[in-house]
Amino acid sequence: MGPAFTGLYGSQVALADGSTVVADDAYLTEAIRVPAAAEVAGYDIGMPASDLDDAQVAAVVAYIHALAGTEATS
Repeated sequence: MGPAFTGLYGSQVALADGSTVVADDAYLTEAIRVPAAAEVAGYDIGMPASDLDDAQVAAVVAYIHALAGTEATS
């Protein structure tokens, strides 16, 4: 299992390298496209690469926005 999507958008995400990042559109898009670029702390199993197109990635980001009660900007 990975981190929950509920409440994710706009939150601070602790990364495996000790840094933190805000879960905004840019971070979410990169995390979906290149999962190994910024691994979340506490999750040793990496997410596999996907073959989602731009519209599909935008739909996932919009879904994460909806779970947080916000509207996607991209």
